[in-house]
Amino acid sequence: PLSPHLQYCNQAMLRAAARLAAPRCPAALGMARRMQSSTPSYTERMNATGRPLSPHVTIYAFPAGALSSITVRVTGMLLCAGTTGIAGISLLSGPEAVSSTVQLLADSSLAPLLKFSVAWPLVYHFCGAFRHAIWDHKMLGFSNQTVRLSSYAVFGISTALSLAAASISLPSKEKKK
Repeated sequence: PLSPHLQYCNQAMLRAAARLAAPRCPAALGMARRMQSSTPSYTERMNATGRPLSPHVTIYAFPAGALSSITVRVTGMLLCAGTTGIAGISLLSGPEAVSSTVQLLADSSLAPLLKFSVAWPLVYHFCGAFRHAIWDHKMLGFSNQTVRLSSYAVFGISTALSLAAASISLPSKEKKK
């Protein structure tokens, strides 16, 4: 006797063959329909076991290298969305709208936080891309410890440079009369 898994694979192959032959052979179409209704799906078979679904992602501790890689991708998407938003405002309202909005935000009490929230993704994405360029062109730093340490370095350097950028204040533009 075949194991349940092999029986399922055998039936799946027969179903696939019957579906391929069905346009040319009406009897094969009938056979495919009968087999489809009698064979439980994968989900039905797994539910019948009574075992819980594995929480795979929720219990897995991502390594620093994976978190760093994910963060580089997320910051890239955020930068793209921000640039698209600024371009859309400029396109719809003119470049003066962007300039006046930026000046209004720069004069508010939230300016350091807003500058950090723009600087950090930009600096982090740049540092992550620089690290990947070194990996790609020099093939250095591929040990687990080096990847972990370089991930921490990218996080730290990005945070320090972003805090420095957020603390710098440029003089506001004076309106021409």
